[in-house]
Amino acid sequence: MIKNVLFVQPKSVGGNFEYVAIPRQGMTFLSAALKQHVEWAKQGIANRIADWVYETRIWFEDKVGKLDILKDLQGVDILCVSALINEIPRAYEIARQAKEHFPHIRTVGGGPHMGMLPDEAIQHGKFDVIVKREGEDIIGPLADVLLSFKGGDLKQELKKLGGIAYEDDGVVFQTANRRTIPSDFVELPDYDAVVGLTPRTPWAAGVIETVRGCTESCTYCEVIQQFLGYRMVRRETEWKRLEQLQRMAADGLIMTSPLDGRFAVFVTDDLHPPPARATKFRNERLERIKGWHGRTEGMFMICQARGELGQDSEMCEALRTNGMEMIYLGVESNNAENLNAVRKRQDPGQVDRDLRALQSWGFINVAMTIIGLPYDTEEKILAMAEWAKEVSKYQTANLLTPLPATINWELLRPLDEDGSLLPPGKMRPYHLYTGKQLVYYDQRWTLQESQALYQRYTARLRPVDRLYARLFQQIQRRAEKTGAVVPQKVLAVSPS
Repeated sequence: MIKNVLFVQPKSVGGNFEYVAIPRQGMTFLSAALKQHVEWAKQGIANRIADWVYETRIWFEDKVGKLDILKDLQGVDILCVSALINEIPRAYEIARQAKEHFPHIRTVGGGPHMGMLPDEAIQHGKFDVIVKREGEDIIGPLADVLLSFKGGDLKQELKKLGGIAYEDDGVVFQTANRRTIPSDFVELPDYDAVVGLTPRTPWAAGVIETVRGCTESCTYCEVIQQFLGYRMVRRETEWKRLEQLQRMAADGLIMTSPLDGRFAVFVTDDLHPPPARATKFRNERLERIKGWHGRTEGMFMICQARGELGQDSEMCEALRTNGMEMIYLGVESNNAENLNAVRKRQDPGQVDRDLRALQSWGFINVAMTIIGLPYDTEEKILAMAEWAKEVSKYQTANLLTPLPATINWELLRPLDEDGSLLPPGKMRPYHLYTGKQLVYYDQRWTLQESQALYQRYTARLRPVDRLYARLFQQIQRRAEKTGAVVPQKVLAVSPS
């Protein structure tokens, strides 16, 4: 018997990299994990309480358009929704409407926001279950349980599963956390399940995940809570994922440049090359990068790193040799007091030297900055823009935005969408959580004043968004000439 599972990534309302049509990885790994669950049972590796197979689809609203609840949920047995913070209103709308029109459908929520706020997700999205943190290990057993039991029996079975939340007699119950899984519990993401991915509608870039987590503990970031620690995938898994991307590009599922035939690959998401002080991780990553030789031919590679990379000539040489061209660097601020306040272990003077060193290696630096930090003034913010342009070719900018897994979530008093203090019990205006305005009370700036400050700051930069906008326009023009279908604008990274 076949059961149909639909994974949905809601449409984004904005943020950085809006012009890059590339996939988020979460849903593709979950789809693969569900199929792997069935195969493992056949091989005797896993136990099952059901004998059906799962047919999956992955719906990226930014790629193929808004989900039509009445049409696109016909025949769906389980609906899974994951969302970043500014997509949450749409995520709750999808799940809520699914229950209204298809009362027997099972709904599952997850991701960095809902996993941290299961009470809110169940209240506003009417989800049956919320999965906390990673979900590859739980999606199979959970799907089996959701479709095998009802009523009180279902609640009893859910209690046996770790790391989930569900409502029982009006109270949200959270089970004990599961153990952390290997970062490559699933080796290859399931791109076959992506709706609308064809040679006529390819991704603008590929993505490869080499690590989960981070070696740092910056107060504004939720990665450490979502992924716990710093976990590399196995070397063999990296090779398989690189081979998968080569096949996709050869099949026309990733765009290649008409100038040199290369295709872009984002190495996601966190510290690909870790700081040199994390000696064990750094040495292992260096050997792996050297092992990529010959496997990254034709790739224009992009990753995220800390500025200290500029002090590691051996790592820089290995990265450049294997096609690493662009590096997103979390400089955040050039003010030492600000960096100390957010536990960013960096010295502004050293960061300046590091970024200039990276430029000398030929890297295209993208300086990621945060404004609105505790010791910022408008004068200091605008001065930082001039410095950032000296040490990087492109920049990104975000106003400090509180996220559920950070201390800022409870510490900072949230604002309503009109700029007034949020009344107790009211859901936050998540559509404003794009990093383009303050969403909490700050005596220095109102919400509206922060929007104007953001505009003044970014007007002095060379935002990487503008680069992607130009590339997207070029893609449009080429598509019009060839009759190809232009890919939708897709958010690759947001403040969440």
